[in-house]
Order: sequence, then C-alpha cells, then structure tokens
Amino acid sequence: METTQPKYQISAWRGEFSDPHIEQAYRRYTEAVTARSLRRGLIVWMVLLLLFGLLDYPVLGSSVDFAILAGLRLATVAALLTLVFQLKRKPSLATDGYAVTAIEIFGFVLFFFMYFIRHDIVSWVIGVAAMMILSLYVFIPNRVYLSTTTAVFGTSGMLYCVWLNGFGAAELIGLLFILALPAVVGFFFTLRFQAGQRQQYALFQQVTSINRNLQDEIKRREALEEELKRQATTDPLTGLFNRRQYEMLFNRERERCNRQHKYICLCVADLDHFKRINDTYGHDIGDQALRHTADLFTNLLRQSDVVGRFGGEEFVLILPDTDLEQAVAVINRLRQELEETPLRSAVGDIKLTATFGVTQVFTGDEAIEAAIKRADQGLYEGKGAGRNRVMTA
Repeated sequence: METTQPKYQISAWRGEFSDPHIEQAYRRYTEAVTARSLRRGLIVWMVLLLLFGLLDYPVLGSSVDFAILAGLRLATVAALLTLVFQLKRKPSLATDGYAVTAIEIFGFVLFFFMYFIRHDIVSWVIGVAAMMILSLYVFIPNRVYLSTTTAVFGTSGMLYCVWLNGFGAAELIGLLFILALPAVVGFFFTLRFQAGQRQQYALFQQVTSINRNLQDEIKRREALEEELKRQATTDPLTGLFNRRQYEMLFNRERERCNRQHKYICLCVADLDHFKRINDTYGHDIGDQALRHTADLFTNLLRQSDVVGRFGGEEFVLILPDTDLEQAVAVINRLRQELEETPLRSAVGDIKLTATFGVTQVFTGDEAIEAAIKRADQGLYEGKGAGRNRVMTA
C-alpha cells in the first residue's frame, strides 16, 4: 500500500499514514464527513436498541431482569445520544475514535447480561453479537485498530459468558469461529477501504501541490515576462520610457491626433550644468538628480503624456491633445517646479534647473526625428540665452 511519494506511506496493518502529521491532516480533512456518517450510524443503533427492548417485556414482564435490561438499554441510548450531540460541536471525536470505541464496548456489556437473563434466546444473542462485530467495522466509522479492539473485547466476553455456563471446548471453539469470522472479514474490508481513502487523499494532495506549484510557476513567469517587458521598454536608471518605447508611443499618438484633428507637441529638456554636478558631487548624486527630475516630470504631467529619457541628462516629453501655447504653459510649470524643488541628498540640497525646447508636431512629421530636431534647435537657443527657460521652435 504505497503512494507515489514515500511520505504518504500507509501502514499495512493499521490502514493509516505512517507519518503522524499527515495522518492528523487527513483526519482534519475528513472529520466533517466522518462525523455525519457516524451520527447516522449511532441513530440507527439507538433505534434498534429501543425496538429490540420491546421484545423483552412480553417474556420478562415487570421483573428485576427486565428492569436491568431496560436500564442498560436506556443507559446505552443516553450515551449514544450524548455522543451524537457532541459530534456536532466536536467532529474530531469521530476521527479520533476513542469515544465511539468506549460506547461500543459498553454496548457489548448489554449482550453479556442478556446471555444470562434471556436463556430462551441464547443462540439469538450469540448471532446478534456476531452481527454487531461485523457492523462495528462496516457501519460505524472508526479506526481499524480501535474497531479490532472492540471486536476482541466482544468475542472474549461472549466466550467467557459461554464458559461460565459450562460449555465445553468443542462449543467454545465453534463459537470462536462464529465470532472470529465476521471480525476477520470486517477487519480486512475496513483496512482496505480506509487505506484506499487515504491513497485517494494522498493523490489529491499531490495533485493539489502540483497545481499550486504550477500556479506559482505561472505567476513567476508572468512576473518575469512583465519585468522583461519593463526592462525592454524603460530606462533602468530613471524608470522612464526608453527611445524604442517613446518612439512607438509618439507614432501612435501622432496618428490618433491626426485622425481626430487635434494638436500634439514634443519637448526636449536638458538639465543645466549637469557635468558640473557630476564633477562636484560624484556620479551617484548625478544619478539621483536624474531620478529626481524624472519623478517630478512624471508626477506633474498627465497620465496620457509620455516622458522618456533621450540620453544622458536629456528628456523627451510628448504632450498629445495639446497645442503649442498650452504646451509652453505646461512646460513652464515644470521648469518652475524643478527650480523650486531642490534635490535632497547626503551632501545637502542641490538646486536643479533645466532648459526646454518645445515644438508642435506637424502632419508632415512622419518620424519623431523631425520634431526632435526642431525641439533641439529651440533647446540650444535656450542654452545660449542663459538656460533655465522654455524656447519654442
């Protein structure tokens, strides 16, 4: 009785997982279903006890023997009823098995008394005891070794009762065979059934684990794909769009604006005296200045606007649905905000400024290079005019 993984090995004689942690997990998994099945079995047991009790009165009448049997039956019914209600609150009692085992043993005690009190139906009592042994395996959910414990108790008790009444060795051997046969059949049936249930559980857990690993792998691959896509379309230092991506977005927005007869503008921005920042404070501070500027542009512009890194300390801004006058106003706000928002660094606050060249994109600009060339011309004019300004071209 082995599954595909050694950790799910099942004991050949207990029908349970050899690993106690897995066995406990299996019981928790099945306790609700087992508790419902056990409650039904206990209710049937109670009904049969009461029905068979009706047959005692015509024979025993209002006697002490009848009172003893009735008291035992009612005590057993009370114990069964208590367990039925307890199972609703604690379904784990069903999978542990000790509570139902105790009641099964007490139930056998009733039949031991019946053997001495109802001499008229001795053979019937023995037959019912044999059926009880088979039933506790088949109809009452319990662990195999606990059901076997109850069967051994019931068989031993009946043999002892028969011996007390003077039966010889031949009768005892015959009775042992009668009682042992349902125990053996019930044992192997239940062992195979419970081992099969655990094998199904083991396979289910393995399939669930495989599915979970597959889902994790899918998520990992999706995250990796997104990361590769991000790396392929963004600048690693600033997180802005790289040239390939902002050119693609420019072509898309230009075509849309042309179809809808709307304006689109392009701006090239250059940080002023960036080489001086690198030479004075080091390249780490220079990188921080680039990221600071990129974050500021991204946060202040619309989500529909495109911000890309052109190279070095230069940036490209694409403003769809914006005419040149509007674009100049927007870029001026960016310039002012950059000037008023110094870079906070380990060496202190560093003031940053930038020069901007803005141009309107025309219908004849089929490629981004034409618009960039015009914006660059405005940028150079702004540098020559003293930097930290917005120039149109």
